[in-house]
Amino acid sequence: MPLGPSATNGAVQPWFASWKARSRNPSENTCDRLFSARACYIMHGVLVTIHVLLLIFRVRHWEHRVTLPFTAKNDGLWPAVLSASLQAFYTIYTAILLFLTQRLAISRTLARRRKLTAIHDISGAWAGLGSALSSVWRQTIIPASWWTTLAVTAYLASISVLHVTSSTLLQFQTFNTTMVTSVPTTLGWLDNESYKSRANWGSIAASLPVINQLPGLVTAGLSNNTVYDMSQTAYIVGNATVNATTITSRCGLLPNVTYLTNYSMEYTTAYVPLIVDGVRYSIKLKANTPWSDQIDVLQWAETDLPSDNISLLTDGVFLMVSTLLEIQPSVQKEVAVNMTWDYYSLSFESIPSVVPVYFIRCSLSANTTDGVIDIQTNSLLSPTPISQPSTQWDMFQWTNQNYTWKEKISNALSNPAGSGFEFIDASSQSVEPSIADEYVMSLVGLNLADQFSHYSILELAVAKAAAQLIWTAGRIGTSNGGLQPGNGMANINEELIALRLNINLLPLSFAASASVIMLGLALHMTRAFDASQDSQTVILNTGVLQLLWLGHHSASINEVLEDVKHPTEDNLRRAGMIDICLTKTISDEEELGSSTHSLSDDVNNDHDDEM
Repeated sequence: MPLGPSATNGAVQPWFASWKARSRNPSENTCDRLFSARACYIMHGVLVTIHVLLLIFRVRHWEHRVTLPFTAKNDGLWPAVLSASLQAFYTIYTAILLFLTQRLAISRTLARRRKLTAIHDISGAWAGLGSALSSVWRQTIIPASWWTTLAVTAYLASISVLHVTSSTLLQFQTFNTTMVTSVPTTLGWLDNESYKSRANWGSIAASLPVINQLPGLVTAGLSNNTVYDMSQTAYIVGNATVNATTITSRCGLLPNVTYLTNYSMEYTTAYVPLIVDGVRYSIKLKANTPWSDQIDVLQWAETDLPSDNISLLTDGVFLMVSTLLEIQPSVQKEVAVNMTWDYYSLSFESIPSVVPVYFIRCSLSANTTDGVIDIQTNSLLSPTPISQPSTQWDMFQWTNQNYTWKEKISNALSNPAGSGFEFIDASSQSVEPSIADEYVMSLVGLNLADQFSHYSILELAVAKAAAQLIWTAGRIGTSNGGLQPGNGMANINEELIALRLNINLLPLSFAASASVIMLGLALHMTRAFDASQDSQTVILNTGVLQLLWLGHHSASINEVLEDVKHPTEDNLRRAGMIDICLTKTISDEEELGSSTHSLSDDVNNDHDDEM
């Protein structure tokens, strides 16, 4: 029901004049409103920017640069401090946002023509999320302001999402990292000076068959034909880069070997011819008559080589092989030496058997590279690939290389210490392979007891036996007839557990979405782009006191509410479906001292304000 001039002058003018007298300067209210609006929009924008920056950091993993040592104090203190700080920041920040947005939104609601019930519902929704949901529910009974109450509910729900996700946006997580440090090592490869010390190479060679039966932890420092440095520190977790020396062997056939049997001597002899600088020389080897499928490491007895070329004999080993070799027929006659081995038939008759024998020279060489070991187990993590043997047999090429370690290894492998297996033929010839013979044969697949014939990798067997001799000499020490290994240093990639800052993507996604929704709703509910610059509301809030004051000074509101006999929520909301606008319009004339005031309310039960 519109108020006429008399009603306006009689009812509104006295309390409006009183309100005007107590109101602040209009320009001050306008400046305050503009400041609040700017602060509100800037803070919402800053919140969105924070989440966008966090998202960029998450994609780039820049937050992982913030690390802390993993200690009991750090693991318990800093995660709690970080979680509490995030919760405190979001609680205070959203409280300020809620204060500014609520103030501007209610001010805009009061400045526009709305239904009294809509003002009631919107104001009640700002009381909290529960009240907002209750206001939305009431719209299903008497719709007064659907979209505004839904907007308020969504805004408050977004704040709740920020509160829930705030403590999990940033967290300290444990991760494995590495740190380079140095630790002392025991050298696996012995230098030439070490080999000048006295060592019991016979005892060392006698231990060869036992090495393959030892577990991995015991044979640390040895991997196939590679010896490597070992760490002296076991309490550090990580990997170390050490020196790894791989021994290789190159075997070739010796042509035109002459074999002589002399039963008056303890051994038979084989003469190996060679030409050095155009001069013909020979090497006398100690040899026994072999049986089929045997490998015998030979000693050299004497030579007419000049002293400057003696190293030709000491840079490898001589082998006599009576097993089948895949040798081309064109060179078979040049390298094969036929020997006789007598055996008994079923009638105990002596039957001679021709055994083709090949004399082979295997040179030794060593190559040192970097290897990676596990500090705690000293196991080699990057083993050197095992070299494959030659695809076909070639003639041996003599080279003059003087290395002390080759001489020692050659002497050790040719040590005549017996293995305990003795073979006697029908002519009473007896042959007892040495321990080194037995070991090399086991590596290539020849079994002494069964005389099972299977040719495998001869070059690798010689290299592996040489590597095991060097490893054993260094491990048993000088007190047990071995050699003294040297000491060194190695760089270790120590594995550590540390704490690093981590941004959780799922909580960040919810928080970023909530902040964007809040910004959009704040702009919409406060009308950032069309807010009136020249109006001022009669009341600045919708508390109980303000509404009582408004009802007491508005005759039309009193008349509408007087008709409600039962003041239930539905009855009062139904009665409040009247349009009302509480504003003070400031025209240009007001600056000269005159002003126009308006307060009107119209009963309209059919119109629903949609925001």
